[in-house]
Amino acid sequence: MADTLKADVAKELNITARRNDSFQLQLVVKDSSGQINMSGSIDGKPTYQGKMTIINQSGDEVINIYSYTWRGIDPVSWDGTGSQPDNFDIHPQNTEPTSSEAGHWSGSSSSDASMGIYLENQTASDGTFVTVTIPHEYMDFQSGEYKYDLQIRKMTSGGTATNDSQAEFTTWLYGKFILNADITQL
Repeated sequence: MADTLKADVAKELNITARRNDSFQLQLVVKDSSGQINMSGSIDGKPTYQGKMTIINQSGDEVINIYSYTWRGIDPVSWDGTGSQPDNFDIHPQNTEPTSSEAGHWSGSSSSDASMGIYLENQTASDGTFVTVTIPHEYMDFQSGEYKYDLQIRKMTSGGTATNDSQAEFTTWLYGKFILNADITQL
């Protein structure tokens, strides 16, 4: 008799979007009690943080979408000169994707819903909202079929905002990300 333990809670969700169009995905999430409380902070950083990565068929990153804070760090600016900041690879500032470089979108502020992944205390009667938003100029990569996943980082009590060993990482969604061609150009 075989027993099976499934520790992978990620759900497959295939997404189709249009190139050069603004993208917004609003999810209702809940735990076994019907709610997830995503409020709270540690060291002034939100307890829940998120990152969504879209990759091409070769496995190269095309774009990363973040909550304004990711792994306890707000977006790091770097002008491309001098030494790259130590935490730049963790959470670079907003940059549009190009044919040779991955894009990064966190949003413009940590205090409102303009961030790339908004997780903070958006309660609904049937769960909690999580919103993923990508502006149209960041959706300007080659049309085609990609893969993506959405990973959530939950800081646990007793740790610090940037200590990954004190955090829980869980992939919530994964699947195909299909970007249809756009006729009207900006």
